[in-house]
Amino acid sequence: MNLPMQAEKLLPHRGKMLLLDSVLTVEEGAGTALADLSTQSISKGKDGNLLAPFYIELVAQTYAAVCGYRFKSLGHPVPEGYLVGVQKFQVNPQGTAKFTSDELLISVQTVGDFDGFAVVEGTISREGKTLAEGRIKLFVPQDEAMAELFAQEKSGASATSWQL
Repeated sequence: MNLPMQAEKLLPHRGKMLLLDSVLTVEEGAGTALADLSTQSISKGKDGNLLAPFYIELVAQTYAAVCGYRFKSLGHPVPEGYLVGVQKFQVNPQGTAKFTSDELLISVQTVGDFDGFAVVEGTISREGKTLAEGRIKLFVPQDEAMAELFAQEKSGASATSWQL
């Protein structure tokens, strides 16, 4: 599997709920994605600016797509996950400034995980300026096969490792 990759191949979201266009990078516990919100989107207000809750959704979708890529590259199905909390998320005032591009770069980094729960830091930027950043908490239910995969990955038993 090669990057960049279309996000719709890695996420269950479709139609207007699919906010990401592509996954650009995937590293251990981290990755980046691109969203081009120049088209009509439910994420934009009447003034054309991104509505605050969608910054959180962009981080959640980026994390899910990065995880989806890792699972698919290891030959495993992509598990469903759930956003369960938001912590210290801040939208910067410059987010309403005029820019020449509607392309957003979203970066995520896993900062902690335990038994299917993950804490993820995310940053959304446009033209090199940070628009929003914060932490979200996610839950990925684990069946026995997933638990075994996580144990193998964390113990270094396979060539690649992934931290959720």
